[in-house]
Amino acid sequence: MGRSVRAPLPVEVDEVRARIERWRQQRKCLGPMPEKLWAEAAELAVRFGMSPICQNMGLSYGALKTRMDKHSSQQHPAPKPHPEQTLIHALPPRPKPQPMAPTFVELGGDSLLGGIQAGPVLEVSTPDGVRVVLRLPTGSSVDLASLMTAFLGCR
Repeated sequence: MGRSVRAPLPVEVDEVRARIERWRQQRKCLGPMPEKLWAEAAELAVRFGMSPICQNMGLSYGALKTRMDKHSSQQHPAPKPHPEQTLIHALPPRPKPQPMAPTFVELGGDSLLGGIQAGPVLEVSTPDGVRVVLRLPTGSSVDLASLMTAFLGCR
């Protein structure tokens, strides 16, 4: 894919860039750029886009975005709703969600083991109430020590 070619920016962009460059060359110490220059750059960014203005003038994208948002909110303040409209559109407050109570799910061993009769049962509970129950078929070879160590180590 080829690159898209942008139309050249108008002369007023060059004029603001020249004022910014003049300020940069004439300042005696480092410090923030005057708000008047930021406001001019923000106005141009609203009209011609953030990226072209930042690149053309050597400005920080984030700093210009902040000023642009502030500039556009000053230019176009949000309309205040009429009190009657506020009452019509007001929604009742949502109730706070209640924490769910712990639930217990028992899985039948017959369905899991395919009808095999269960042998030894191992039940372990932690102080915070987490519990694991293992019902093993007769003759199974499971490393219970490793299994319990892993379960208790996860807590």
